[in-house]
Amino acid sequence: MTYYVVFEGRVPGVYEEWEECKKQVHKFSGNCYKGYPTRHEAVAKWRVHQANKSKMKAFLVLSLLLTIVAAVLYFILV
Repeated sequence: MTYYVVFEGRVPGVYEEWEECKKQVHKFSGNCYKGYPTRHEAVAKWRVHQANKSKMKAFLVLSLLLTIVAAVLYFILV
């Protein structure tokens, strides 16, 4: 049996049936999905993807805050 991970689609997640996976990615611009031979591997890849996504969000928020602080300091000091 193949398990599918929808990384980018209507409802991202792990799917056991191709038809369910297809509903999430068919005609979805920028879709990203992959099949895995075991549920364990599919869930592991999904968790890694979610963790990386969370890290990226944190990085973007921190970058934005640092940019704002730098701009405020620039206007105060100049």
